[in-house]
Amino acid sequence: MSLMDLMGNNMSLSDKDIAFDMLKDSKFGLTGLTMALAETTNPQLRQMLGAQLNNCVVSHHRLSDIALYKGWYQAYASPMQQMQTDMQDARTAIM
Repeated sequence: MSLMDLMGNNMSLSDKDIAFDMLKDSKFGLTGLTMALAETTNPQLRQMLGAQLNNCVVSHHRLSDIALYKGWYQAYASPMQQMQTDMQDARTAIM
């Protein structure tokens, strides 16, 4: 049985799912740019990668702000509250 079979016909992604996927991809991009920047010796390439890294950081902060504003990400909740929210989300996903 595939994942698609388990999910049934409900194949739509919510705005929250899309935002979290974008945040995940943003983190991977930031990591890659940071590693490339740290290993670059060419000054022009270093400047270009640094500018791109700054742009990506700004974009990531904007995405994070959206998730916070919409209440999708509880950055300031206690670890116990975050765990309870995650468990509730997991229960909802199963049903």
